[in-house]
Order: sequence, then structure tokens, then C-alpha cells
Amino acid sequence: MRLRIALVVTFLLALTAMPAAAQVGITGGGIYSNAAVELDGSSVETNDRTGFQFGVSYATGGIFGVIVGGYYSEKGFEVASTLERARLSYIEVPVMGVVRLPILERVIGPRLYGGVNGGFEVSCSTEGTGLVTAGLCENTNSFDFGLKGGIGLQVLFFGLDFAYTYGLTDVAKEESLKINNRAWSLALIIGVG
Repeated sequence: MRLRIALVVTFLLALTAMPAAAQVGITGGGIYSNAAVELDGSSVETNDRTGFQFGVSYATGGIFGVIVGGYYSEKGFEVASTLERARLSYIEVPVMGVVRLPILERVIGPRLYGGVNGGFEVSCSTEGTGLVTAGLCENTNSFDFGLKGGIGLQVLFFGLDFAYTYGLTDVAKEESLKINNRAWSLALIIGVG
């Protein structure tokens, strides 16, 4: 029993002794987005839209930390039964907690992160005329709040992240229309620090 306690204490001391270097990163990658759409209480089948994401992030160091970012992200959807398309672009600011497992000190390590994501709409465009996209851009909320979580792998100053963003707020202002953004992203991060 004493050996187990000694091992646990040694492990915890080793974790706290690891260097806690902060890192600023430049991020770029692709987004595969969709939306949960309801019109007059009925679900509308939608297809995905591909886009891109780029920006910067700041991450505190250590086993447990915080990631704050600022990204330009393209989202949207296509209504499956018509030719309607919606393209929504945001400046997103995620604030997330992160847990890292350094395999070799500051050389390679996986990470798991999650938190909140706020998006400020910077552009909206639609194609086609139909019940979903008619007047959508004039009636969207300018702020999109959601949850974001993902996994990543850091190798030296390069990282690869795979994340999912789940929109909690209704993008549409109309009562008969509900739109909640959903997006998968794959990004390459080049870090300094």
C-alpha cells in the first residue's frame, strides 16, 4: 500500500514539475458543416457544405491548460430536396480547457479539449429561392453560441486537431424556422513558444 501511495505522489510531483510553456499558434484547415433545420416544427433534410477555417490560438502550457482562439470559419448547409444553399461565415472565439499527455517532454503529445464557442457572423449569402433560405440573411442572429470539443496531436511545433462544434443557439430569427450550426474541422497548427 505504501508503494502505491509513493508511486502516486511521485507521479503527481512529476506532472507539476513539467515545464509550462505557453504557445501561440497559426491555424488553418477545412470545415465540413451542416445544420439542424426545422421549418414549422418539421425537420428539413440538409446536405453538408465544405469550407475552410484559419486564425490564431493561444494555449497555456502544462498537463492542464486553457486554449483561446480567434478564427474565421465558413459554415452553412444545402437543403436536400431543393437547390437552396446557405453560406454563413463567422469570426469564432472558442475558450476551452485542455488536458495533455506528453509522451516525450515537449516533443510529442496527444491532447483532449472542450469548452464554449462564440461566433460573430461576418457574412451570409444564399442561393436559390425556397421556404428555408428566403430572407434568411436579413433575419439571422449575429451571434452563434455553441460547444466545441476535439482531440489533437502535437509533434514539436506542429499540431493536428480534429474538432466538432455543436451550435446551441438558433441562427434564424423567424419563429417558424430553426437553424443550429454543426461542424467538423480538421486543422494544422504551427506553434511558436
